[in-house]
Amino acid sequence: MIYYITIYMLVSQALFARTFGGTNEDEALSIIQTSDGGYAVAGYTSSFGAGLSDFLVLKLASDGSIQWARTFGGTTNDSAWSIIQTTDGGYALAGWTASFGAGEHDFLIVKIDGSGLLQWAKTFGGANRDEAYSIIQTSDGGYAVAGYTASFGSVGDFLILKLNASGDLEWARTFGGNSIDLAWSIIQTTDGGYAVAGHTTSFGAGNYDFLIVKIDGSGLLQWAKTFGGLDVEWVSSIIQTSDGGYAVAGHTTSFGAGGFDILILKLNSVGDIIWVRVLGGPGGNPAYSIVQTTDGGYAIGGMPSIIKVSASGDLEWSRQLYSTHGVSSAVQTTDGGYAMTGYLMVSFPPPDYDFFILKLGPDGNYTGCVFVPSLSVFTPVPSTSLPSLNTLSPTLGMDCSPVLTTPNIRVNDVCTPIAIEDDMVDYPGITCSPFSGGILFNSPADLGINIYSVDGRVAYSGQLRQGENRISLGRGVYLWRAGTYRGKAAVR
Repeated sequence: MIYYITIYMLVSQALFARTFGGTNEDEALSIIQTSDGGYAVAGYTSSFGAGLSDFLVLKLASDGSIQWARTFGGTTNDSAWSIIQTTDGGYALAGWTASFGAGEHDFLIVKIDGSGLLQWAKTFGGANRDEAYSIIQTSDGGYAVAGYTASFGSVGDFLILKLNASGDLEWARTFGGNSIDLAWSIIQTTDGGYAVAGHTTSFGAGNYDFLIVKIDGSGLLQWAKTFGGLDVEWVSSIIQTSDGGYAVAGHTTSFGAGGFDILILKLNSVGDIIWVRVLGGPGGNPAYSIVQTTDGGYAIGGMPSIIKVSASGDLEWSRQLYSTHGVSSAVQTTDGGYAMTGYLMVSFPPPDYDFFILKLGPDGNYTGCVFVPSLSVFTPVPSTSLPSLNTLSPTLGMDCSPVLTTPNIRVNDVCTPIAIEDDMVDYPGITCSPFSGGILFNSPADLGINIYSVDGRVAYSGQLRQGENRISLGRGVYLWRAGTYRGKAAVR
């Protein structure tokens, strides 16, 4: 007997505000949505692990429940700043280490599989402080990493690494002047090159200015520009926008309401300003993350708010949690909502911070959990300059073996989890039809899939490609989940 099953999806969103941690300081610095509809979060922990602080990685289901947790580190301090999901279904993390490497701090790149098990780890650095803050997977299957170096170049320079798929160094470049220049975010651009955003004290109009550097696929400089005022501008995030230009987010004390305010630049493809917005209110509002949303606008995650602006930079809405927290990373989720991570103070004194993950709906609402803060909007005209950067190509890199542990994470709800459902939409999802020896899936998109036997064991975990996919399975009844689709099938 053959069963043919068609799945239709009811669009449902799980909203939650939850902390994860131990008895000491634990801070999340990066979040992504994974191919199975869940989340991966990375940061550092002082509550668990092998040393004073370790990388901490959490894999969560779409409802915010823990699927697994891992720490990686040595005997002293190690901190993860960026996580990505890789094309093999695993993850790559970038941060810094004082436990391994050649100097005070070194870049630490850790590659793990889809279950959080270590595949390889490498350090890159010199005798002084070198810290990685951003990693991407490149179109050739390798990686590009951006951060800061005090070992090469001048006092402190941008340090950009290009690695192959095994983490071996292909090239390294520094960019900077005679003072401190720090790269915070890197993206691969549609021309095969890279755009790197950070801040500089070597160039520009003030104490710190935004510094945007465009390089080709070999790491050679194409252009560089600074943006700022007379005081401080710090970059946090850069993205390439759908029109081929760029959006950059950070914070400013040169413009706005006072203290640190959110600064957003929209640039064209050669770095010329299209528009500028500063958004701020009482107490300061630094920005740490920007994403382009499906409607062409932008969502900015900061401390302590998330803000949505239109494609032309006009404020649409803002939300803030009823708690002492900071947002370090935000993503738009496949259901049109938003997921953010950072830290939340769970007790004082002494201060105890935990990972904090907040899931909001498409309009940013979460009844009883968030409110609308008071923000003012400004349209300043920052100064720009074309700096002449020094460059260097250092040689560096070594293998290391961080200790892996599986911590017992304390989980607490800050707000009552709720599920919201949109109107029923009858549109075809995944179809599946068992055949002799397996199941044939027809998928409308590329999705991660997990197939479970009735006793809960994972029978298959992998990727569906758009179109037909044949997955070999033994006889039995199976439950499956792919993104927000799920179903049941029997193989006879």
